[in-house]
Amino acid sequence: MEQKKQRKKSSLSLLEYARKRIAWKVQLNKTSTAELYRATVNHFLKFTGNERFRLEELNRTLVADFAAYLQNKGLATNTVNSYLSSLRAIYNAACYDRSIFPADHPFRGLKLKREPTVKRAVPVAFIQKLANLRTTDSPKQELATDMALFSFLACGMPFIDMAHLTASNLRNGELVYNRRKTGAQVRMEITPVMWQIIRKYTPTDGEREFLFPILPTRTPTHSQYKHCLASHNKHLKVIGNKLCIPILFTSYVTRHSWASAALQSGISVAVISQGLGHSSEKTTRYYLSELDVSELTKANRIISAPINCLLGEG
Repeated sequence: MEQKKQRKKSSLSLLEYARKRIAWKVQLNKTSTAELYRATVNHFLKFTGNERFRLEELNRTLVADFAAYLQNKGLATNTVNSYLSSLRAIYNAACYDRSIFPADHPFRGLKLKREPTVKRAVPVAFIQKLANLRTTDSPKQELATDMALFSFLACGMPFIDMAHLTASNLRNGELVYNRRKTGAQVRMEITPVMWQIIRKYTPTDGEREFLFPILPTRTPTHSQYKHCLASHNKHLKVIGNKLCIPILFTSYVTRHSWASAALQSGISVAVISQGLGHSSEKTTRYYLSELDVSELTKANRIISAPINCLLGEG
């Protein structure tokens, strides 16, 4: 009877189980992970040509062949790694909840080595040029400019976290929020120029829930957010061309630029990690719990000084 029950569990299809994991990630507000899982399964099922592929059929040879298949499609190494890592996460979850009972783990011995990403940081001089830019003839470019500046001034705040800020994140002169990606809490002093940008976009009618006019509704879908991000990056690309920024100007650039400037200014990696809201770097997590918010405030004042002076802070 037990063998029969076990055989029934192990006949679960990859697609069926992945859908459960995707739904769970969506419920946990891990929509990016859910999208990655969905893309991974789509790629894998195209590779096998079998929509009914069962989890118990996965083996080390298939994993190696799937990696080669992705590489032959011209995907970047880090993208291939993300798909393999996601497939492994789905498989491991099935093992943990006893949906499958592998005799030999198909991902045993798999090592994923990430390649360095393309440089995304620019010197502070370009951020100063951005602060000087006048875009009043284009409201959308003006908003994109202000959000890029706010990101830099707010310790490289990610676009997704800026988009979801509300008045509740403003507490006694500090900006306090939790990274949507990692859940890590970030606290910092709100500088006068950050206040200028916040007040510029503060809704007067009380109809808008969010601090900035980025997302369209009170309960935006992930696809709506992705559309807003794409639009933001489209305007940043135009702005970057105007300023002759040597790399593609995207929402990531101000984040990486703050981190790069902080490192060049002698700020410790632990403080930088606190500002960025990282939680995956084992070497810094211990220090993050020990840091006082004043250390981050001091670091951000050093990095933001040129922009704050330029835009009116004494």
